[in-house]
Amino acid sequence: MSRTARQLVAGFAILVGVLVLGTGIASAHATVESSSPTDGESLAACLSCEVSVTFNEAVSTLSGGLSVLNADGNHVDTGTSHVTNSRTVVTNIDGTLADGTYVATYRVLSADGHPVSGSFLFGVGSGSLDRSALPGASGDRLWNIIGGISRSIMYLAALLAAGVAFFLAFIHDHSADRWRIVPVVRIGSIVALLSAIGIVMSQAALLTGKGASAVTDTNVLRDVLNQNLGWSLALLMIGLAGVHLSTDITNKIASQSLALYGGLAVTVSFAVWGHATELSPRVVSLIADAIHATAAALWLGGLVGLVMVLTLRNADSVRSTAGIIGRFSRMAFWSVIALAVAGLTLTITGSNASLHSLVTTTWGQLVLAKIGLTLLVVLIAAWNRRTLVPALTTPPQADADDAAEHAVRWATLLRTVRAEALILVVIVGLTALLVNTPPARTAAVTTTARVAITKRVDTGSVELTVDPAIVGRNTVEARYTDGTGQPLNVANSMTIEFSQPAAGLEPITRQVPSTGPGNFVIEGNELSIPGTWTVTIAVRTGDFTEQRTSFEVPVHR
Repeated sequence: MSRTARQLVAGFAILVGVLVLGTGIASAHATVESSSPTDGESLAACLSCEVSVTFNEAVSTLSGGLSVLNADGNHVDTGTSHVTNSRTVVTNIDGTLADGTYVATYRVLSADGHPVSGSFLFGVGSGSLDRSALPGASGDRLWNIIGGISRSIMYLAALLAAGVAFFLAFIHDHSADRWRIVPVVRIGSIVALLSAIGIVMSQAALLTGKGASAVTDTNVLRDVLNQNLGWSLALLMIGLAGVHLSTDITNKIASQSLALYGGLAVTVSFAVWGHATELSPRVVSLIADAIHATAAALWLGGLVGLVMVLTLRNADSVRSTAGIIGRFSRMAFWSVIALAVAGLTLTITGSNASLHSLVTTTWGQLVLAKIGLTLLVVLIAAWNRRTLVPALTTPPQADADDAAEHAVRWATLLRTVRAEALILVVIVGLTALLVNTPPARTAAVTTTARVAITKRVDTGSVELTVDPAIVGRNTVEARYTDGTGQPLNVANSMTIEFSQPAAGLEPITRQVPSTGPGNFVIEGNELSIPGTWTVTIAVRTGDFTEQRTSFEVPVHR
């Protein structure tokens, strides 16, 4: 095995290790905002009631859904669930639930095409919850690892195939050693297609929870491939077929056309499925994602192609190689600029231009690591372009000293280009992790959106909680306590008003019965637009007296 091949294998081994270790932190993209009942809540009774889960983005049930099981593992729901207002999954209970502990389990597909699953407990009656009823570890982690590794291999192989095909068609001088580089395109195309199968298998397994058996279920496969993933893989296959054929055709124009448009189909396919489909503004994010992948393919494929050329040739072949080095240098220069602009755009749209969310979220930290590695590659490339490339594109003089110095520059360029390629392989691995990690804008809002405000009143204090304080369905709870922090029975009912004076919204008034001493809970869609809402609660403390308390509650989109 050549030194270059050993280095690429080592880089890929590191990449796989990062993916295996990082799968635990690469969580699904749609996150739970609220549930009804809430996790750990005890209901007095449940007669044909509803169980629901609300997510921070649109979801679909497809082959999954929401189910409710008793402590013995038997279903107590009607067996069907549906999605309301695009973000809430609802199922109905079949009859009356006996006292005890129940487990609600959900499996849905988030808007950007990633399976989401989880469970929560609730109880009926006055008994304590049995936490052991929660399901144990499943095979989801294994399938998450399989999916992560498959994505990484697919990205690396597809970008490599597209980039090297472009290198052979536009950068290489079409010398005989071209046929030593062609296998990279052909093998990369085949490996990318096989990896795509791994992605489909993991999607089917995670969406249903049935493991490998889901792969043989045609209904599940249809559900998986009817989403954006299906369009993405179809475009990928067309593109890979194009770049593969570009290496077989001797006609230069036809070969270049297949390499160019086939490569574009490959890189655009990555934008069809993933974060970019949900980031706002959507069109800007999709275009930036496609440009980002295209620039990465040109840079990575060009580097690998150049490494192979420099390895197959020697310093004496400077006349034939100088043109390749010069053309690659110009292509790499513009690729880096495109990569930087597109990457910056995706970082801004993915984090809402918040430095805090970049620093505090997993997505942001991965982006910062990727930026750091990319800057390192840029510094190496800039030094090559400024120092080595001009010297190597100028033929050496006849004297021995100049020829020896030229050979040293040649060897140095080969080492640095190998280092660039190795680092880019690791960057592709980080990209695969990013695809399976919620964007900073989502993670930051999810972790900070819940609002809890406490105010002093004549009878003690009142705490207002709004969860998740995001446009749509929210749970609003008011809790009155006395001076010692004990619940205070102030009234049997409460009036609550929702208004947003800045938007000209008049108060929406609701009457809320008490759910316990000093405790009032309402759940609904009153907080329907983003902005700062004024929430006013009022209780009658006597025949002629009323206690009113107002809160300013920020509601996010």
